[in-house]
Amino acid sequence: MVTVAMTRRAIAVVAAIVVGGCGGGEEREQVFTPADLTRIGNVRPATPGWNWPQHQEKPQSPDPQAEAHDRTDALLVKLKKQTADLDEIGQRGSRWRDGDKLANLAVMVYGNASDAHEMMAPLNAFSRGWAKRYGRITKDEEIDGLGDEAWLLWTTSNYDGGKEVTYHWRRGNLVVEAHVDCVEFCQGDVDAAARAWADEIDEAARAGS
Repeated sequence: MVTVAMTRRAIAVVAAIVVGGCGGGEEREQVFTPADLTRIGNVRPATPGWNWPQHQEKPQSPDPQAEAHDRTDALLVKLKKQTADLDEIGQRGSRWRDGDKLANLAVMVYGNASDAHEMMAPLNAFSRGWAKRYGRITKDEEIDGLGDEAWLLWTTSNYDGGKEVTYHWRRGNLVVEAHVDCVEFCQGDVDAAARAWADEIDEAARAGS
């Protein structure tokens, strides 16, 4: 069964995202609106050879105790402070989970690409801090081939030894996080599976242009 620790980690990451330079080029930059969030945020995990639930997990009812904790959590407080002035105009979080694994997707739309760019460094720093708190980082690097300012984090959990893979990237004024968390063991390459999903999400985003 999914451990309590894994569930709390996922909730904290998504909660942080929900509260939550610019590239030029010859092509016209794609501009996203809140209307794009449902289309992008509903992309089901696409991980070849893995079986995921057909439907997303239903949103949980507010937990006053968890909310009180979040208001004082040092990592969350710092993230909120760093991003308080950014013009976030919409966000969506979704989650798929079974007894072996968890997939979180968070998408945020900002009023302009500059604010989306300003979100990236604090978001990466938050994920690093959370990973160090509950596990061991095995890879932390910028990557190519996935939107703008794409970034990858690998973590091994201190609780169950499971592997976690997080992708952050920006496409214009859109910021995306795709996070896959395995409990103890997932068949095959976890990073390859997470990247396949990230590519599907980014394709859905680009399809709206």
